[in-house]
Amino acid sequence: MRRKTTIIPAALIGLLVVAFLLPAPPIWSLPQSTQDSDSKPKDQIAIRTPLPKGKKLVLTDGSFQLAREYSVEGDRVRYWSIERSDWEEIPTSLVDWDATHKAEAEQAREAAALKAKMRATDIMERTKDIDVDRSLEIKPGVFLPDAVGFYSLDDRLIYEMKQSVAVAKRSTGREVEKIMSGVPLIPSKQTLEIPDEHAALRLNSAEPEFFMRPADDRTPRFKLLHAQIRSGHRVLDNVTIHFTGEETHKTTDIEVQTWTPARGVFRYTVNKPLEPGEYAFVEMTSEGINGYVWDFGIDTPKAKLKK
Repeated sequence: MRRKTTIIPAALIGLLVVAFLLPAPPIWSLPQSTQDSDSKPKDQIAIRTPLPKGKKLVLTDGSFQLAREYSVEGDRVRYWSIERSDWEEIPTSLVDWDATHKAEAEQAREAAALKAKMRATDIMERTKDIDVDRSLEIKPGVFLPDAVGFYSLDDRLIYEMKQSVAVAKRSTGREVEKIMSGVPLIPSKQTLEIPDEHAALRLNSAEPEFFMRPADDRTPRFKLLHAQIRSGHRVLDNVTIHFTGEETHKTTDIEVQTWTPARGVFRYTVNKPLEPGEYAFVEMTSEGINGYVWDFGIDTPKAKLKK
C-alpha cells in the first residue's frame, strides 16, 4: 500500500514561524493613568471628610465621645457611639458634666445661627426683585409683591387678581311695559352682572386671604359678593328702582374682616369657609358701586377655618 504524502509550501511554513516568534497581543490593557500607579495628577485635590454630627460627651481627662444620643441610668451613662455605631456605657464619674452641657449649649447656638443665616439667604434670594422698604412677609417665606394691585393668597401661592367689567342691565320687559302704558312711575329693575359663567382665577382654599395695595392713600371699601349663574352670566346684584327713586338691592354678601398689616396695605379675610362657586369684590364709592370688580372662583375647599 502506497502512503500519500502532504507537501506544505515553504511560504506557509515561513508565516507560521514568524507568527510563533511574535509576542501574543494582550487581551485587555489598563488606561495610561492606571498603568502608572506611582504617578499622581498634579492638580489632584484632597477632599476633606466632614466630621459626623453628634453630641459631645466631654470626659474628665479632656477627651470626648461623640454620641448620637445618651441617657443617664443610675451611675452609668449609656450612649450610642457614632464612631463605633453601637451602644456603649461608661461610669457617670468619668464625664465632665459642666463641659458637656457647655458644649451642648454652644452647639445649639451654632445650629440656630446657621438656621438663621440660611433663612436670611433664602429671604434675600426671594426678595432680590422686591422693594425692601415696601416688602411685607405675609407668611414665613411668602412676600406680598410691592406693586400696586389686588392679590389673593391661596395657601402659599400669591396670585395677582385682574379686574373684570360688571355690566348693569335694565329689565327689557319693564322698559316695554313703561313705554306701552305711558306711565313713568312703574318701578324698574336692573341687574349687575359679569359676562361668562366662570372667573379665570380659580382658588382651591375655602379660606383664601386677600391683600390690596391702592394706588393712592384712600381706604378702599369693599363688598364680597357671591354671584349667581344665570343665562351664561354671573349676576352680582338685583336692583329694584322704585318710583320714588329709592333703590332696593338684593345681593348675597359674604362677611369679611379688614386688617391693616402695614401702612398702605389692606388685608381681607372671610369669617367662614367659602362654598364652591363664583365670587367678586366690588368697591363701594360715594357714587355707588364701581363697575370694575375683582372676580374669582372657588373650586375645591381644602382649608379649615383659621382662628
